[in-house]
Amino acid sequence: MQPRLPLVVVATEAERPRAFAGEVLVCGVGKSAAAVATATRLAQGGVAGVVSFGVAGAYPASGLALGDVAVATEVAVLDEGLGTARGFRPFERPGMPVPAAAWTATDALLRAPFAGDGDGFRVALGRVATVSVCAGTDRLVRERSATGALAEGMEGAAIALACARHGVPFAELRGISNPCGPRDGAPFDLALAVAHASAVLARRGGSGAP
Repeated sequence: MQPRLPLVVVATEAERPRAFAGEVLVCGVGKSAAAVATATRLAQGGVAGVVSFGVAGAYPASGLALGDVAVATEVAVLDEGLGTARGFRPFERPGMPVPAAAWTATDALLRAPFAGDGDGFRVALGRVATVSVCAGTDRLVRERSATGALAEGMEGAAIALACARHGVPFAELRGISNPCGPRDGAPFDLALAVAHASAVLARRGGSGAP
């Protein structure tokens, strides 16, 4: 008997996984939309696990290129805090923690089938950051990559928080669509990122391809 497929949560229709036969939830872009949509669906029950799926920007230090895939071992919200002349400072006032700001491990069993390089692209396991403001400057890239993160998306840690509140396993899988940093002239390939991430997702089964 085949194990139940995870719920796949994507921000946009453009990021819907190719030929996936399981349930896909299109939540909308950003942390708020992702947390609300995921929590609402989980409250209905019947979800064995959740995979946050889509595209991400890679920090140059990660060595990831367009079309490579990042599989999160840990997720965290990185940009809720205070902007100062010296850079970003996390909001750490005692008694006022930011939900999902601490690095939180993803489910090892849920992500296990995603390990291993694909056909002509790399699959890397490591930290994936969640942000509201994408890193379009060298300063933000330096600050965020210093945390050890490979890449950044806009929903993962918020979805993970909803999963934690409902006791549901969580994983995050993202194709690299662009490098982080200044956008002028920077390459961007959403279709390639989704195609390669879809190939990795298919390792769990549930492909609707003939």
